[in-house]
Amino acid sequence: MKLADDHSQAAPAAPPPQRMPRLFSRAVDASAGIGWMRALTERVYAQRFNRCTAPVRLFRGLYPSFAAARRDIPPQRLEGYDHAEAAGRVAHDRFRVFASDYPVLLWLSRLLPDTRLLLDWGGNIGISYYAYRRFLQYPPGCVWMVSDVPAVVELGRRIAKREGDAALQFTTGLERLADADVLLAAGSLHYIETPYAALEAAWRRPPHLLINKLPACAAPDAVTLQNIGPSICPMHLFNRDAFVERIERLGYRRVDAWENADLGCRIPGYPRYRIDAYSGFYFRSAAAS
Repeated sequence: MKLADDHSQAAPAAPPPQRMPRLFSRAVDASAGIGWMRALTERVYAQRFNRCTAPVRLFRGLYPSFAAARRDIPPQRLEGYDHAEAAGRVAHDRFRVFASDYPVLLWLSRLLPDTRLLLDWGGNIGISYYAYRRFLQYPPGCVWMVSDVPAVVELGRRIAKREGDAALQFTTGLERLADADVLLAAGSLHYIETPYAALEAAWRRPPHLLINKLPACAAPDAVTLQNIGPSICPMHLFNRDAFVERIERLGYRRVDAWENADLGCRIPGYPRYRIDAYSGFYFRSAAAS
């Protein structure tokens, strides 16, 4: 597949996310071995984390499950993306391609000519569809279907109708999973409470999996909280080897892997779970090889 010429106008600038000052983060880490100091710094940080509603990228705590993490979300704060306030949080990203997108662009340039249905799991308002069309030629008859929560889908449909994009469709479920040629999960899998369940239960699995922007590390699986500004989300931290093994048990082979150096995760007080670069993978089923 040829790359399309880029005749688009310059994208509007996205508001930069706020990050916790490094000095405070280091102070929390340094207090780990001093009980009273750790309790004090964690309490101060928790107050800032819970109160902040500006565009942020903050992480807090380690939990054994989503249920345990949810219990630590203040009752006055929204959870997740299924709210009007959070639905359009990254809508401006549809005008931009980030460094972490280029491996996906490479593989899609090879896969799309034979793709009738691409299922974009957690694809928001179609940000990858809009961003990638500057560089990829979508074949006639190819449907790009986004699966996301109702508030995001409602906004996505409004934007797609305004843009006149009939090839971009939306659903709130995974009822078309068995029909998909490509499953794309870019920056979404860690927000799904049971990320393996749908693939494990599917009677037919997509031949190609493109998983990008995944928080994976060498530490054991865990859950943390992320403050995204309008709301707070539980999210998985995956053990990289265990994640790959779980996908391969479903009949897939890892073809490619890469790092997303533009994305990271630092949880004050838990240096073992510091992730300097998120991960991306391309898996191909044995039947498609």
